[in-house]
Amino acid sequence: MYCPRSNTPLEPLLVGGITVFTSAQGGVFFDNSQIFKFSSPQLKHGQVLLKYLSNYTEGEGEVSSRVNCPKCTSIVMMRRYFSPLKVVEIDECPGCAGIWLDSGELAKIHENHLTPRERKLLAHEMATNHGFITIKSPASRFMPTNKNKSAHETTVENLVRLALLGL
Repeated sequence: MYCPRSNTPLEPLLVGGITVFTSAQGGVFFDNSQIFKFSSPQLKHGQVLLKYLSNYTEGEGEVSSRVNCPKCTSIVMMRRYFSPLKVVEIDECPGCAGIWLDSGELAKIHENHLTPRERKLLAHEMATNHGFITIKSPASRFMPTNKNKSAHETTVENLVRLALLGL
């Protein structure tokens, strides 16, 4: 297999009994659903792979362009967001469901990982607002402030701030 960005050979890397393929630029290819064994910062596999990938500097190249799958070379990968916060955009093969992460994207996934409680609150907020997260305008001296916010409102506002900071 070859790197979809640089067309250089991908090197197999065995992490906890799971083989992933890395590029010399710090990109990584996961076979179907392997990424979920690496996406949480609490998982040992993810910590080990992130430490290995930290040896590479984050690429300066164009990562928004579409690429072909390293495994299914004739199929163009789809661009999609990895999490509901829509911070990290990944490449996914519609044929084999493989995932390509460019340099630095695994670190961003770890930084923006939501706990189960945060996921539940975000899902509830999106369900009650037809898929939209409400963003309140910044307070100004002309608008009265409500100091009696619920814990739910505060958590949702913090999730929105996290998402906006990651962009």
